[in-house]
Amino acid sequence: MKFGRRLRQLRKIKAIGIKPLAKKVGVDHSYLSRIESGRVQPSEQIVHKLAHVLSCDEAELMLLADKVPPTWRTTIRKAPYEAASILGESLAEYRAGTLDELATTTNGHTSVIEVPASKSRRKSPAGIATNDLVFTSHVGTNDELFPRILALYVKPGSTVADVTYGKGVFWKSVSKDSYRLLTSDLLNGVDCRSLPYEDASIDCVVLDPPYMHTPGGTAHVGHQNFEGYYGNNRTTNSSGRKYHEAVLDLYFEAGKEAHRVLRKEGIVIVKCADEVCANRQRLTHVELLNEYTAKGFIVEDLFVLLRTNRPGVSRMVKQVHARKNHSYFLVLRKSNGKSRWFGP
Repeated sequence: MKFGRRLRQLRKIKAIGIKPLAKKVGVDHSYLSRIESGRVQPSEQIVHKLAHVLSCDEAELMLLADKVPPTWRTTIRKAPYEAASILGESLAEYRAGTLDELATTTNGHTSVIEVPASKSRRKSPAGIATNDLVFTSHVGTNDELFPRILALYVKPGSTVADVTYGKGVFWKSVSKDSYRLLTSDLLNGVDCRSLPYEDASIDCVVLDPPYMHTPGGTAHVGHQNFEGYYGNNRTTNSSGRKYHEAVLDLYFEAGKEAHRVLRKEGIVIVKCADEVCANRQRLTHVELLNEYTAKGFIVEDLFVLLRTNRPGVSRMVKQVHARKNHSYFLVLRKSNGKSRWFGP
């Protein structure tokens, strides 16, 4: 179908004359008449205005006017091969006569006529080709990866409780009006194991407690401040455990509390890292996943965050384990296991 004919159809459907339409678009009615008759082709600016006034798909009009829709151009430039492949498949189907239906318009009324296909119709690929995807591994910082995880799993406007907020590093690159953010931290008097929220009242819980115990010295510089109020290195902490077992107990109890305050199908995002404790390899992310799935969570994703710098130690006589330079974001959903995740 040509642009002029489609424009005339849309005008009749909207019951708008050529002169009133020309006035709304800001052109002379004789110019629109020449467009409808196919004597001239409209500019992109005119196509945009017509699509807006007639409340129709601008991309369709752009293609009928032999122009690439502006919103498509960036995607095509980023992924030309994928875009060409999808268009090629669609054109091949059309030329082979595999379309099952044809739309016809008579006296302003659109009807659908079924046409026997020469072969079974292939399912056309949905969506737009793009390379701007979220991947499970990322080299960078927490504030770079965290917003992308939120975009995948938490609907804008949701109530999010960051129960180990600290200095708010995760949220540096997140727009303040994107979510209803509730912040708390043990340093400010709110324990992530005993939250002041009602049952099933939160859409997402963000949990990032200290994921290493502090044996002393300079082995874990930066974690001593956590030790001061979580006490993972003392038997006087609330769990009565020490070292890695105390870290696990903190995660387990916080996860249980997150399950309580989360709504059905709510999301918990957990930051953690593996560690070596007493010369034993402890795969913390595996231990957490086993515990959380046993307590009513479904695993949706695991992200690996790789440090940009090389971690080191001041002194080492003999290295017996690989030094860890990555951490994890675990994404789990509160579910009975019968539902599936289809996005926020």
